[in-house]
Amino acid sequence: MVFAPAWPRKAAAWYWPDAAPRAASASVRSVPLKQTPTKAKLGFEPGKRLHLPAEFRAVRQSGRRIADAYFSLSVVVNGETHPRLGLAISTRAAGSSVARNRLKRTVRESFRLNQYALPPVDVTVAARDAAARATAADLRESLDKHWKVIRQRW
Repeated sequence: MVFAPAWPRKAAAWYWPDAAPRAASASVRSVPLKQTPTKAKLGFEPGKRLHLPAEFRAVRQSGRRIADAYFSLSVVVNGETHPRLGLAISTRAAGSSVARNRLKRTVRESFRLNQYALPPVDVTVAARDAAARATAADLRESLDKHWKVIRQRW
């Protein structure tokens, strides 16, 4: 006995957005997302991150510290042509994984938006206890002040 579907199969439009034609609306981009210059310019690719424990250790030991109520940053000049970021958001400082990941997203986004204004330095960011209770606007303001200090000193 052979079974046949009672209806024809749908195209995979739900999976591949360009497979089905779109309705005309104001939200349709005139330029595809892959060709927009800001996407590549403001990326945060793996080359702009600190990965190895030895890299974190070197920055923490030989870097200069900048701190406020929310974050403690260690900064050291690197041999690259761009700044690199390392995150050290501990469970003790942030609490739950939800709070830790919120802090990480905030720091990464702030770094991503300011990376081209920064000199070629390695930066490690450690959260303090007050950061878990702070609002997103307070965290962004604090980070903007830190990026400004880094631009002035290095």
